[in-house]
Amino acid sequence: MKKNPRKRQIVEAAARTIADKGYESASIKEIAAEAGLPAPGLIHYYFKTKEEILREVVKQSRERYEEEFGDTLPGRSSELFGAEEGTPRKTADEHGPDWYKLRYEFFAQGLRDAALASDVSQLLEVGRGGIAGVLDSALLGLDDQERESLSAILLACFDGLALQKLLHPELDLEKTYTLLETMILDRFPAAE
Repeated sequence: MKKNPRKRQIVEAAARTIADKGYESASIKEIAAEAGLPAPGLIHYYFKTKEEILREVVKQSRERYEEEFGDTLPGRSSELFGAEEGTPRKTADEHGPDWYKLRYEFFAQGLRDAALASDVSQLLEVGRGGIAGVLDSALLGLDDQERESLSAILLACFDGLALQKLLHPELDLEKTYTLLETMILDRFPAAE
């Protein structure tokens, strides 16, 4: 099924507005202006409430996350965090600060709204699953429980480090990721 381009335009505008202003401060009028709509009321043709828009933003973010982690297949990389030799590893900078600001809004709103909590939980599950795929490809010899636990720890680390980078731009994430990778490989040496 092809997605409606106007609806997608509204969702993308909402994501930018929410990342910039926060969910509580973002208004339908501002979202409509960001989307280039001639009248804010046109949003209500696609979404009844701002909460419905937020749920769609979370859903589409999860879908993009699934696409990104879809390339994480066992055996693709021997590096724990996905960097091939001579290729920079993915960092929080790659997604950009707005991606993380939006994620933190999801987390905050998910803690306040039970219906949204389920959507945010699914987003986190995709993240843990993608990390588990990287851990499998790193051939660390983890059992299922260890892989699940380490995936949750790493996702929390990545989100937390991204938050620190937002608040302290001088933080060297590359060095931090290298240290984290070394610590994990010291604890779980890669299988030969």
